[in-house]
Amino acid sequence: MKVKVIAIGNTLMEDDGVGIVVLEKLRESFVKNNIEVIIGETDFEYCISLIEECDFIFFIDAAYYGKNPGELTINSLAEYQYSKKYYTQHSYNVIDLIKSYCKTVNGYIIGIEVGKVSFKLGLSREIENNINIISENVFKEILSRLPCKI
Repeated sequence: MKVKVIAIGNTLMEDDGVGIVVLEKLRESFVKNNIEVIIGETDFEYCISLIEECDFIFFIDAAYYGKNPGELTINSLAEYQYSKKYYTQHSYNVIDLIKSYCKTVNGYIIGIEVGKVSFKLGLSREIENNINIISENVFKEILSRLPCKI
């Protein structure tokens, strides 16, 4: 079993790329902890191709749950269900792909609440100003949820 962190998002769509930015900031810290880093962007098939049976996966993605920008929402892959009221732009498709490939994996989806999503390179000012805190929070959440044996 390997632990993998996969960032999904589009850096050309303002805060939709927050997961990519966070994982790039945390890359070294994860590698030092024997956690594989995958920058998946919008290529779900690529992400799925790197997942092996019994891997423990953390997906990092932009989300809109009506919370404060930068706030985290964490859902277990086992318990995650698509809801029309609350969604992350990408994770619904990734979960469908995992199910369609019949891969047995455990892990979490970490949604980072967006401030703005538009056709713009870079993050919104609100997210950019708090990116270090957001990154620290993501790192702490992932470390606290690691399986006992990695």
